[in-house]
Amino acid sequence: MTTTRRVSVTLDLPDQQAVDLFADPARPEHATLEAWAEARGLVMRDDSDSAVVRTLLRAGAEALREKALEEGYERLAASREDTAKERRGRRDRVLARKGE
Repeated sequence: MTTTRRVSVTLDLPDQQAVDLFADPARPEHATLEAWAEARGLVMRDDSDSAVVRTLLRAGAEALREKALEEGYERLAASREDTAKERRGRRDRVLARKGE
């Protein structure tokens, strides 16, 4: 079941300018946003501010989720690297003791 929720959002001037930029069909940003939506099976039903804001919200949320995943993978890789270094260090110490 799909549910919707209407929210009221106050946009300051930079926010309004961003929405205007993506809402203008003559701008390349608009075409990029439409292509992004279409690639994900979304349709900007109209060129209204609300359609643009919804699509920008989804695009921003997706970008931030991807960034969070990348950072998580980087932390995981770093922790595994630290573990590998610790294992090599222990091995080297054991080998050094055997050589004494």
